[in-house]
Order: sequence, then C-alpha cells, then structure tokens
Amino acid sequence: MTTLAVLSLAATAVYVAACVWWPYAACRRCSGTGKRRSPSGRAWRPCGRCDGTGRRVRAGRYLAELFRSDR
Repeated sequence: MTTLAVLSLAATAVYVAACVWWPYAACRRCSGTGKRRSPSGRAWRPCGRCDGTGRRVRAGRYLAELFRSDR
C-alpha cells in the first residue's frame, strides 16, 4: 500500500512538472498539425479546436490557472 502511494505521488509530481515546463500539448483533433481536412476531403482547413496552432493547454495547467485567477 505504501508503494502505491509513493508511486502515485511521484506520478503526480512528474505531471505537475510537465504542466509547468510544457504548458501546451498537441491538439487531439488535428494531432498537432493545426489543420484538418474539409468535409469533402479535398482541401485543408485550420483546426477549429486549436484555431490552427496545433496546441492545447494541458488539463493541469488549465486548473492551475483557474485556481490562481480566483485569488
């Protein structure tokens, strides 16, 4: 039981560090390219979810900013 607690604390610490150093991750919809195929499949359009940047804010970073702004 102690090992499980230590491993979960270590995983949480690694995720927090990733959110601090790399606040953005690749967009899930466009896989980080910033563009998607149009419905016809012939043309490329900017990804609507990431606005063509190919990046999204990590969930942990979003929560940290949310709590920080409430103070």
